[in-house]
Amino acid sequence: MINRLLNCIAIDDEPPALGIIREFCSKIQYLNLLGTFTNPFEAVQTLNNEEVDLIFLDIRMPQISGFEFLKSLYNPPMVIFTTAFKEFAYEGFEYNAVDYLVKPFAFDRFSRSVSKAFQLLRLKLPAEAADGETQEMLPGFLMVKVEYSTIRVNLDDILYVEGLKDYVKIHTEGKLILTKTTMKNIMEKLPQGKFFRVHKSYIISIDKIDMIENSRIVIGNQRIPIGESFRTTFLGIVNRNLI
Repeated sequence: MINRLLNCIAIDDEPPALGIIREFCSKIQYLNLLGTFTNPFEAVQTLNNEEVDLIFLDIRMPQISGFEFLKSLYNPPMVIFTTAFKEFAYEGFEYNAVDYLVKPFAFDRFSRSVSKAFQLLRLKLPAEAADGETQEMLPGFLMVKVEYSTIRVNLDDILYVEGLKDYVKIHTEGKLILTKTTMKNIMEKLPQGKFFRVHKSYIISIDKIDMIENSRIVIGNQRIPIGESFRTTFLGIVNRNLI
């Protein structure tokens, strides 16, 4: 079984179209809508910092076409094109699109498209499992660039990680470390099961949680918010150990 939600974003220059996608996404349990954007360029930060599996992407937009935007991405996620123009369908599938939805589309048609994406994500599970096995064999530390030096940070010392645009702060039991990287990059380096992303700006060490109160995680004197898009998955992990 897949052990996480299918993370998605939606890009469309028409707010009513985004509203329909938000409504449809809310009806599908395994979908996690990270954000909606009327300007494609505003979605780039989310694509760089979050683990996005799927984009619902309009084609004809004033800033840049959906095709051009997709070509600009270094490692694009899966895409479902959404457009009012049937004539783009053939070209859309040349971009290996999961599906092509012609507006206005009904919920059942949307659901079938999302199901295709979900099944494709499941096919990646063997590769992800192999990555996890490799990750477990790695040493229990990170080598972190700080200005002109590279320092060792033991994983067991990390309390939580805080994102600050192009930088992250690594909060440890002994010191605070500032390095230039992204939350997405550092999350890929941390072992799964030991660290968890609970907010767009926070990664926490599961072992360092003191308590959870009023939708906040308490680690020492710090209270860390639980982001809405991360809440379901995180609380699912917590509930496994609830007595």
